[in-house]
Amino acid sequence: MVTRRRSGSVSLREADALLRGPSSGFPPVVLGAGPDELLRERLVHAFRAGAEAEGSEFQRLEGDALDAETLAGALATLSLFGGARRIWIREGAKMGSATQETLLGWAGSPGEGVAVLLTTARETDELKFLETLAAAAIVAPCRTRGGEGLEWANAIAGEEGVKLPAGTVESIFRSAPDLISFRTEIRKLAAHADAEGRVPASALDALREVQTGASVERWAQAVLGGTAAEARVETEALTREGVGGTSAMWALAECALAALEPQAFYYRRAARPSVPLRPAKARAVLDQIYQADRALKGGEIRDADLAGTLVQTVRRAIRG
Repeated sequence: MVTRRRSGSVSLREADALLRGPSSGFPPVVLGAGPDELLRERLVHAFRAGAEAEGSEFQRLEGDALDAETLAGALATLSLFGGARRIWIREGAKMGSATQETLLGWAGSPGEGVAVLLTTARETDELKFLETLAAAAIVAPCRTRGGEGLEWANAIAGEEGVKLPAGTVESIFRSAPDLISFRTEIRKLAAHADAEGRVPASALDALREVQTGASVERWAQAVLGGTAAEARVETEALTREGVGGTSAMWALAECALAALEPQAFYYRRAARPSVPLRPAKARAVLDQIYQADRALKGGEIRDADLAGTLVQTVRRAIRG
């Protein structure tokens, strides 16, 4: 007999193990909430793997296109084979109010044999709907804190089967805007690896050359989530390579917009700050960007001085 896990917050690794097991072992609703796309992706993979392992049906629904009637029908539909059903709702925070009420009503009295995974880039405390749903669900925070990001980076490198010199994983991780981008770089190296996973020096040298160049994405990440020294180094790199302050400013704006509406405004080339911005901080950052843009257009500041100015004003706004 499988003991069902009660609702509450669990680590992503705990959630991964639960979702790979039988659906009778966890609450009918699992909430994967947070800005890290790769961590949300891992939850979905575990949820799907669990469905395959127990022979249950799997259905994907898009939250931003889901109406209450369709959701109610999906939750009430019996499996064709009389077994369990698993439903993944992507971008769940974008569901309309009627659809949200339908899910909350079902979560209060769930049907037998149905498990729901709802993923969203929003934090649970950002929306009343998510807070209410979290009370009836297992919540797996999809964000990294402190040294967790580097731990995941090492795990990803191991999963991709590459053997790298000491410090290389951390170097690549620190240069990547997020874990998805980090994995992309690791997979590029893996394509050059030999049968035992060793990567030739030429591939590592090529990667280092790219990393040492200027990057508005890295600059934005350093401004929003790095140390003052990291921000200074990245600003100097922009100046050395003649990257305009306007380009840097809009990379910063994309990060702030992504924090306010993650799945609508997240551009692949935009950086994610090491510490995700709360909406209030993101608005404060945007206010500084708009002020800088007005000053630039009014001739009060030069494009060459824009990045350096934003480092000071934006970091002050974040601390404020």
